[in-house]
Amino acid sequence: MTNVATGNPAQGGLLQSARGLLLTREAGVFGALLALCIVFAIASPVFLTGQNILNLLRQISLLGVLAIGATYVLIISEVDLSVGSLYGFAGMVGGLLIVSGVPEVAAILITLTLGLAIGAMNGAITVAGRIPSFITTLGTLYLIRGATLVMSNGMPVSLPHGQGAAPILTGLAQGSLFGNLSNQVLVLIVVAVLGFFLLHKTTFGFHIFAVGGNDRAARIVGVPVSRTKIIAFAIAGLLASFAGIINFGFLENVQPVTGIGLELDVIAAVIIGGTRLGGGEGSIPGTLLGVLLIGVVRNGLILLGVTPFWQTTLIGAVVLTAALIGGLTSKK
Repeated sequence: MTNVATGNPAQGGLLQSARGLLLTREAGVFGALLALCIVFAIASPVFLTGQNILNLLRQISLLGVLAIGATYVLIISEVDLSVGSLYGFAGMVGGLLIVSGVPEVAAILITLTLGLAIGAMNGAITVAGRIPSFITTLGTLYLIRGATLVMSNGMPVSLPHGQGAAPILTGLAQGSLFGNLSNQVLVLIVVAVLGFFLLHKTTFGFHIFAVGGNDRAARIVGVPVSRTKIIAFAIAGLLASFAGIINFGFLENVQPVTGIGLELDVIAAVIIGGTRLGGGEGSIPGTLLGVLLIGVVRNGLILLGVTPFWQTTLIGAVVLTAALIGGLTSKK
């Protein structure tokens, strides 16, 4: 009988690769996700219906867009607490511009540019001022939320009903392709593909991991640490504003309090997806699995009639478990 390790090196390498794949954090998240799906499918006959799955995917799409941006920031061992406020701010700015008569495309571009600039500002203040990003973005969280309240005077902004004020935006946010698959899901897929390529297949992505692993060593070998951090924050800001303007197009209105607390869901999804809090590790597929796990938990508990209080409790338990497993894995 041929020994796998000595008689067939190719097969032995394949088994070793498969074992390595099973030991990744993403595999652990996928296993937990699969177990939850089985539990909810048994507990509720509605869970695995096509309509519910399509609704679930649409519900997590914008959270996924935000989480992809946050992945870059967390991998460089920083954190952005302002993405929830920026999400609401972008919807408010875009809505006010469109309602006031600014051409739709111009309003969208202005909103995205503001998001990019605010994200870059977060990075620049953190780098130039040598201020912990937690403090920097906590400050901008309040600044942006205050600006949203001031410009709206605490009142919601809505598109004029039935006048087609923003056909491009509403078509993108509310429409569907390939049957009942929401355009928002397609937006998430496009953002995820681009985010994966940038993070895992480019020199910039290598710089992100190098800075997160050890920024001093990265600087010694010629990695532009400051620029890499600023760009990472800019990406998070851009995607937060993009998600915010899409949300406005979907609801056709925005509240001054839109996005409050959303940054916690975003950070939770990224951590659950395997991104290490200390930086240097993470992936776009893992983040998507983390987003999907949060969505499945909420969707399944709603179908079972569980109150939102328990939903929040369970998500908190999942975050703590993911952080604990990540810490033990890093030590090993």
